[in-house]
Parts: sequence; structure tokens; C-alpha cells
Amino acid sequence: MKIGLIDVDSHNYPNLALMKISAWHKAQGDNVEWYDLIGTHYDMVYCSKVFTFTEDYLYHINADKVIRGGTGYAIHGAGGEHYIKEEDRPLPDEVEHIMPDYSLYGITDTAYGYLTRGCPRGCQFCIVGKKEGLCSRKVADLSEFWGGAKINRTQRSKHSCMPRMGRPAWATCRKQSLRGLQPGT
Repeated sequence: MKIGLIDVDSHNYPNLALMKISAWHKAQGDNVEWYDLIGTHYDMVYCSKVFTFTEDYLYHINADKVIRGGTGYAIHGAGGEHYIKEEDRPLPDEVEHIMPDYSLYGITDTAYGYLTRGCPRGCQFCIVGKKEGLCSRKVADLSEFWGGAKINRTQRSKHSCMPRMGRPAWATCRKQSLRGLQPGT
């Protein structure tokens, strides 16, 4: 299959979902590339949008199937305050837990991923608590996204939820975060 990817935000910050989608399709033997507006037909095109202030991709997409996903498509209303969970498309587990395709953005020295999801803070300006819950929980092992490069992960306060997260899971996340060198420990 010929797969096209569109980073709707294109803010020079790697889109983790697109890197995982790329890795999964390449593992299936598919041809994956950035969407080419001029004359290329695709079997499937993925559009990913993180931010609400980014305008959607406005051009015709030449594909049999177009899949739009990301928090930017699930927040509505003036100022983007209303999150609609039913409109958010989580990645399937087999895609969520694959090593990202860092080559998509030419990344050779940094790793991106989440050890935990959720945040206990519930800040008014932030959608994470509504989207992922008000308690951090372990969702991945460091080895899912780290192959020896510098680690760059989104920091949410996993320590605030230690009792509800469970001591073994919390301790594993903390140990991996502090060492950053020992996947699987």
C-alpha cells in the first residue's frame, strides 16, 4: 500500500503519532512518505493535528481513504475549551506500542515517547486531565521508544499519583526516568 502522512500542525516538532503510524505501516511492507500534493495517488492518508489553533489541511487529498486524528480534531468551541472524547481517535495498541520511525523527521540523536499518561493537576487551560484522566498511570516501557539516544519525553507529574498508580509501576517509571539508560528495568 502507498501511505501518505500530513502533519497538519507542521510546527517543526515531531508528531509522535505519525512516527508510530509510519513505523507500523513500514513493518507491514507499505510504502510511507510525506503527502505529495502534486499528482500522487495514495491508498491511505493520515492527517494528524495536535493543536486547535492550527487550521485543518485545506487542499484536496488524493487518496482512497483519509484518516484524521489527534487532539486538535477533538476540541471545539470558542477558545477550544470543549473536549469531545468520541471525536478523539486513539492509536490501536499495536501502533501505540511500536518504536517510532524517527527517520520520518530525520531524528538520530533524540527519543520521544510517554512512560505515563494522565495528570493529577487538572489545570483549566490544559486538556490532558479530561483526555487521559486525573491520575498518571504507566503506559509504556522506556524500551518502546528509546534506542540509546537522548531522551525527550513529555513530563507529567507521575509522582503525585504514586499510591493510585501502584508502587511497582511507579517505581519502574521513576527508575527508568532517572537512569534513562536501562530499558526494561
